[in-house]
Amino acid sequence: MTEPSDRQDEIDETAALWVACLAGGRLDAADRRALEQWLAEDAGHATAFAEAQAALGLMDEVARTPGALRVDLPPPAPVQPAHRWRGFAALAAGMTLLIAGALLWTGDPLLMIVADHRTAPAERRTISLPDGSVVELGPASAIALRYDDEQRRVELLSGLAYFTAAPRVGPEQRPFVVTAASGSALALGTQFAVDRLADSVEVVVVEHEVAVAVANPDGQPTTVVLSPGQSVRYAAAGLAAPLSTNLDQALAWRRDRLVFDHVPLEHVVDELNRYRRGKIVIGGSALAQRQVSGVFDAADTDAALATIARELGARTASAPLVTLLY
Repeated sequence: MTEPSDRQDEIDETAALWVACLAGGRLDAADRRALEQWLAEDAGHATAFAEAQAALGLMDEVARTPGALRVDLPPPAPVQPAHRWRGFAALAAGMTLLIAGALLWTGDPLLMIVADHRTAPAERRTISLPDGSVVELGPASAIALRYDDEQRRVELLSGLAYFTAAPRVGPEQRPFVVTAASGSALALGTQFAVDRLADSVEVVVVEHEVAVAVANPDGQPTTVVLSPGQSVRYAAAGLAAPLSTNLDQALAWRRDRLVFDHVPLEHVVDELNRYRRGKIVIGGSALAQRQVSGVFDAADTDAALATIARELGARTASAPLVTLLY
């Protein structure tokens, strides 16, 4: 389930892009009808659009007359609290747009602080861990090492990774554990993958077995043991049932391929966003649920997006660091 804050971020980003396209004169009649439809879908869309327009106007004024705004303004006239709040809201919206743009380019700064290893969008990297285990980090991913005397624990902070765990032999008897969100994967063998999706975590087993455990709301853990070729997803609500998995499809990212078989567009876009700086956002909940199938080259997300848009009868509009699919 998408968190409310994530949903609001998506609305704000979509509103900012519509405003940017409108200001740049890049909307034809069909685009304007799509904008009107988006605004009518939810009252929050119209609110976000108005705030983005106010923020753009404020930033434009600062750009045109920075000196006057800095030192030459007359003493401000008293304003009503509601007017003052709208001014603060516009300024906050402007700052939000600027900060969001920086984050879309550089990524989450918190990950830069806490991660021991991370990758940029479209980058894959193979890392040897102190115990001899190997991690292949997928694009836009990050891990932190939490090794101690009790266990070899790796926390997947974002993205996805393929783990080849060094066996528990000789003096090395500590279990190898990967934690992500509310659950953990204990290696009972060697090779498995973990993927932090937008609304859940998926574990896929390639060799031997992996025990996946999730803490339930009542504090009691639920555990399932996966065999090769099986996968399971978990979220805050608990652990789903294990499924048989097409490993070639599930691990296609290791070959720079994206494979989708009747996957909702919102999840497809999440995958595409791992391979590009900036972000694709979807303008409309109905479109987000449309199903996508196909095999795409991860090195050319623009071509993949163009193909998907054409097949779904959708359109795209772009501004710096953001592309709208509607």
